[in-house]
Amino acid sequence: MKRSQLILFPMGLFLMFFFGCANLKSLEEAGETPKTPVETDSGGKGGLLEEIVVESRDFQMDGFDKEIYAEADLDGDGIKDTISLRTVMNPYYDEVISYELHVNEEVLSYEGEMISPLFHVIDLLATDNLLEIAVSEEGPSSDYATVFYRFTDGMLSKLSKIEGFLGDIPNSDMSGKLIVHGDGRVSTLSRGQVMQTFFYEDEYLLVSPTELKHVEKDLYPMETKVTLLKKLKTVVSRSDSTEAYEFQPGENAVLLETDNRNWVSIRNADGETSWFRIKDYGMILDQEEEGFSTDFFDGLNMAD
Repeated sequence: MKRSQLILFPMGLFLMFFFGCANLKSLEEAGETPKTPVETDSGGKGGLLEEIVVESRDFQMDGFDKEIYAEADLDGDGIKDTISLRTVMNPYYDEVISYELHVNEEVLSYEGEMISPLFHVIDLLATDNLLEIAVSEEGPSSDYATVFYRFTDGMLSKLSKIEGFLGDIPNSDMSGKLIVHGDGRVSTLSRGQVMQTFFYEDEYLLVSPTELKHVEKDLYPMETKVTLLKKLKTVVSRSDSTEAYEFQPGENAVLLETDNRNWVSIRNADGETSWFRIKDYGMILDQEEEGFSTDFFDGLNMAD
């Protein structure tokens, strides 16, 4: 995501200089560069709104610590809407744990962990005359997630929450992998649900004004080199239960793909591919002795 420049009008600078504005400062002055939507993968600016002024101030009211605010025409009626993100810090750690998102008189609350103290005004679909708000969080263990909001017909609603972080990750030199393309697509990295900790390229599509839908795939790449710890029986395919290759302890193999539910493909040293069945994340089925994935394979990534 490319950082956009904060636009400060000369009159605003003049007033800030002479009247102090002791409790009002821009994110840039606070050591953070304000950000607006990401550029698309093709180099175009998918809703990059550089005229939006994003500012921050202390907000010691009703338990909040800070307020980030801006004005933008979210619903396309030609009138700018007031956007305010009011954040609450963990009293024991330096992290945002909850916020209230205000758009005009509408309010929605959210609780999480390691929430980015910033919102982005984005354009999911350039042809629908609407803009959206996105707020990301790091989660308890780099469990990145982003919540998308829409404001239409005077109502603020949560559009979707998906995996992935939008923009630069605070206090690091890394950027999130979530990309808003501006044509209704959002691409990200999602975490696999079987066998081990792995991530795959994923996509969501805006299919209606109220739904950002996950684009399901038949198979997801795993590409993990492993060594067999136990004998493993495999079958020809997901639809053919004919017995195929039988792996022996000590053999090297590659876990290729999974449907993220019940099946995993595996390639032996001779390049032959076969399949085995699983359940409940990583219980290996149809074996002489059933067991968990770590009982059968060395080399899996079991990071939390």
